[in-house]
Amino acid sequence: MECPVKRNANVSGDVSSFLRDKIYAIMLFKDDFIPILGGIYMNYFSYKAYNEDLGHTPVENIFINHYMPGAPGDYVKVYLLGLKCSYSHHNNYLSDDIIAKTMNISLEDVKKAWQYWEAQGILRVIQSENTDSNVIEYMDIKELMLNIKGKETKPGKNSVDRIVQARQNIKVKGMFDYIKKISGREPSQNEIFTYLDWIEDYGFPPEVVIMLIEDCYSRNKKDLPYLKQVARNWFDAGIDSQEKAVSYANRHKEKWQKYSKVLNFLRIGRQPTAVEEDMLQKWFYEFSFSDEAILRACELTAKTLKPSFSYIDKVLSEWNEKNIRTIDEIEAHLTKNYSEGKKSGPKTGKTSFNNFKGRTYDTELLKQRLLKKSRGELSE
Repeated sequence: MECPVKRNANVSGDVSSFLRDKIYAIMLFKDDFIPILGGIYMNYFSYKAYNEDLGHTPVENIFINHYMPGAPGDYVKVYLLGLKCSYSHHNNYLSDDIIAKTMNISLEDVKKAWQYWEAQGILRVIQSENTDSNVIEYMDIKELMLNIKGKETKPGKNSVDRIVQARQNIKVKGMFDYIKKISGREPSQNEIFTYLDWIEDYGFPPEVVIMLIEDCYSRNKKDLPYLKQVARNWFDAGIDSQEKAVSYANRHKEKWQKYSKVLNFLRIGRQPTAVEEDMLQKWFYEFSFSDEAILRACELTAKTLKPSFSYIDKVLSEWNEKNIRTIDEIEAHLTKNYSEGKKSGPKTGKTSFNNFKGRTYDTELLKQRLLKKSRGELSE
C-alpha cells in the first residue's frame, strides 16, 4: 500500500516544529492500525494472551493497606473486577448488570460501590451525555498520594469552562434543563455556579438540587439568597440523598403547617422572627403540645389588647410545668383558676379613707332648700 505521506520529508531541524507541520497518517494492515508520522512508519505494540486466567492485575499496596480494610467487601469486589478490566485490551467493557451477576450481588450495590470509590477519590465515573454508558477512570493512587498531577487543570470556580465541563455529566445537564423548565428561563451564570457549588461543596446529588429548588418554588420563594440559606440548612441536616431530602422536606412542610396555624390565628401576616420561631419550636416539639392546646393558649392572649408571644409562652410554660396536656385538663385548670379568683373577690385594706365616717343628709330638707334657691327665696 502506497504511503500517502512523502517519504523524502525533511526531519532535520526543530523537531517540535516538524511535529506541528507534519500530519499523522494511518495505514490499515489486517486488523492492526499502524500510525505513520511524516513518512516514517511508527511501531504499534500489543500484548497477546490466549487465556485471561493466566494474566495478572497489578493492585497497589496502598489500596490494600489503606483503602480495602475500611471498605464493604462487595465494594472491594467491584473495584478489583473493574481494575482488571481497565488493564485488559480485549474485555474492558462490562455493564453494571454483568458485574452484579458475576459478583453475585445486587445491581444497587454495584452502583453504590462506584459512588463509594469515587467519594474516596481513587476513581472517576464519567457519564456519557448521549448514552447510559459510563467511563470508569481508575487513578494511580501513588500519584494521588504524592500529589503528582497531569497537564489537566481544574477550571476556576467562576470559569465558563467549569459550566462546559459540568454539562458533560448527563445528570447535571438534565438538572439544568429541568431547572430551566420549572423557572421558565435560562438560569443565570451566578445561579449555575451556586448549584455547582452545592454539588461540589455540600455533596448534593443533582436530584437533591432539583428537589430543593422545587420545594422553595412551591412556596413562591425564588430569590437566590433564600435558596442558599435553605441549601445550608439541608447541608447542616446531613442531607446527601433523595431519601433524606424527601424525609426532611416532609418534616419541614409539616412543621410550617403547624406554625402557620398559630400565625393565622394571631393574624400575623409575616414570617416569624427568630425569637418567635424558637418559641414555636419549643411549644410544638419540646413541650409536645397538640395544635389544639397551643391554639387554646392563643385564645387567652387574643382577649388582650395586643396578642403577645411572650404571654403565650408564659401560659404554655406553666401548663408544661404542671403537666397539663389535654384540652380537658386545660379547661379544668382554667375553670378552677376562674372560680378561685371569683370566690376570693377583690381584697381591700383598711386605710384612712376607708375609716372616714361620711356625713348624713336629710334628703327632703335638701330638696326644699334647692327649690327655694331656684325661686330666689333663699339668700346666700
